[in-house]
Amino acid sequence: MNIRNIYWGLIIVLSGLLLFEWTSQKREQSIDSHLDYAEFFNTSGYGDGYSIIENDKLFVVVATRTGSIIETRLKEYPVENVKGSLGFRVFGSSTETAFNYYFKSGFTGMNPVYLLSEVGDSFVVLEDPEKNLTKRVSLSSQDYEINILDSSKNGESGKSFAGLYRTAGRPLDLKSDVLSGGMMNNGSYLGVAISTDSAPYETTKLNQIEEGGVQNLSRSGWIAFVQKYFFAALLGSGDYIYNFYALPAESGLYRMGYTVENTSANNLVYEHEHRLYVGPKVRKDLMQKADSLELSIEMGWFWFLAQPMVLAMDWINGYVDNWGLTIVIFTILIKLVFWPVTAKSFSSMAAMRKLTPELNEIKERYKDDPQKTQAETLKLFKKNGANPLGGCLPVLIQMPFFIGFFFALREMVELRHSDFVIWSDLSVPDPYFIFPITFAILMTLTQRLNPQPAGMDPTQAQVMKYMPVIFSMFFVVMPAALGLYMVVNTGIQLIQQAYMYKKSGALAD
Repeated sequence: MNIRNIYWGLIIVLSGLLLFEWTSQKREQSIDSHLDYAEFFNTSGYGDGYSIIENDKLFVVVATRTGSIIETRLKEYPVENVKGSLGFRVFGSSTETAFNYYFKSGFTGMNPVYLLSEVGDSFVVLEDPEKNLTKRVSLSSQDYEINILDSSKNGESGKSFAGLYRTAGRPLDLKSDVLSGGMMNNGSYLGVAISTDSAPYETTKLNQIEEGGVQNLSRSGWIAFVQKYFFAALLGSGDYIYNFYALPAESGLYRMGYTVENTSANNLVYEHEHRLYVGPKVRKDLMQKADSLELSIEMGWFWFLAQPMVLAMDWINGYVDNWGLTIVIFTILIKLVFWPVTAKSFSSMAAMRKLTPELNEIKERYKDDPQKTQAETLKLFKKNGANPLGGCLPVLIQMPFFIGFFFALREMVELRHSDFVIWSDLSVPDPYFIFPITFAILMTLTQRLNPQPAGMDPTQAQVMKYMPVIFSMFFVVMPAALGLYMVVNTGIQLIQQAYMYKKSGALAD
C-alpha cells in the first residue's frame, strides 16, 4: 500500500475526530446558553404593560399600550431539541442584533393609547376610552391563527389596516452557523410575498422594494413575509377588497400589509376582524388556510416538481411515521421510476469501458497524428455501436427531478428535529460524519466502475482519485436529510451500474 495514502488517511481520520469533538462542544454550549435564557425567561417573564395569551400551539405577547403583537412562540417547535427549550419565535426582538418584528392593526389616521380592559387565557381586550376604540386579540380554534378585531363606537373615516413591521435580517431563532445548518438556512428565500386574484404568487426581496413601494388591489388574497420553516401571513377574505402593500424601510423598519377598501354608504368603518397566521410551513396545512399559500414554501425553479414530491413523501410518511425512512423509500421509488433511462446510460458507459484498452492502443499508435487518431476512434465507435455521449442525455433528463427533490428536502419543516436511527435532527448536518464518509466510499467505488478516458494525463488521473473526498466534504455542512438521500441514491446507482456492467460483460476484466 502507498505510504502517502496511509498518511492522508490518518490525517483525514484525525481531522474528523477533532472536528467531531469541536462541533459537539459548540452544540452543547448552544444548548446550555439557550436553557439558561429559558430559565431566566420563565422566572422573570414580561413586566407590566404586556398581556400574555396562549393555547397548546401559540404563546403570544401583546403590548397593552399599542395593541401590537410583539412576540409569538410556537410551543410545538422548540428552538433546541431538548426538554425545557422555548418555542421558536416568529415575532420578537433582539437587543444584540437590533432585530425587530411585530404585528400592528387599527384604523388609518388613528394612534390610540390602549388600556387593559379584560384578559383571559386565550384572549385580551384593550380599550381607548378617549377615542372610543376597542381591540380584541384572541387565539382562533384554527391551529396557529390569531383573530384581531378592531372596532369603533362612533365609526372612523380612515381605513382599517393590518401590517407586519420588520427589520432586515434572518429569523431570530434560525441557526446561522455553518455546522448547525447555517449554509442552507442562509440560502433560503427571504422577502415579501403577495397573492391576489390576478396573480397567485408574487415575491419581492426587501432590498428590491423601491421608493413608493409595491401595491396590489384585490378581492381576497394574502400577504406574508416569507422565511424558512415558520412565517406570518395576513389572510384576506372574499368579502372585502384589499390594497396590499410593501413599503421601503423607514427608520430601519420595512412595512407590509393591507388596507381594507371602505364600501359603506356613509364612508365610516365601525369594525374589522383580521386573520393572522403565525406558524409552520407545512404544505398540506397551508393549502387548507388560503389559496396558493403553500407556494410560500420556496422550492426553486423546479417547484412544480418539488411540490408533488412533498405530497408523495407526506403520503408515505403517513404509513411509516418516520421522515428518514420516508426519504429512503421515496429515493428507491425515484430510482425505480428512472431505471429504464438509467439502464440506457449505463449500457452506453459499459460499452465505453469495454473499448478503453482499444482506445488507449489507438491513441498510443497514432500519437503523432491527431487526425488519424480521431478517425480511428470514430471508426471503432461505429463498429461497436458505442456513443461517448450516450450516458449524458439520461442524466440531463433526471437532473430537474433531483434538483426539485434537493429543494424539497431543504425547505421541509417536517424534517426539523425529526429523528432517524441515531440521528436526532435531519435538518442539520450529520454530527457523526457517517453520511459524508459513506458517500465518499460509494463515490470511490463508482469511480472505479466508470471508464477512464483514453490517454488521460497522469496528473489529472491522480486528481480525479481525490474527487470523491472533495465532494463528500459538502455534506459535512449540509443537512443530514440531504446526506441520507445522496447515500441511498448513490448506493442504488452503484448497484444498478454494476448490474448493467456485469450483464454486458464490461466487468469481465
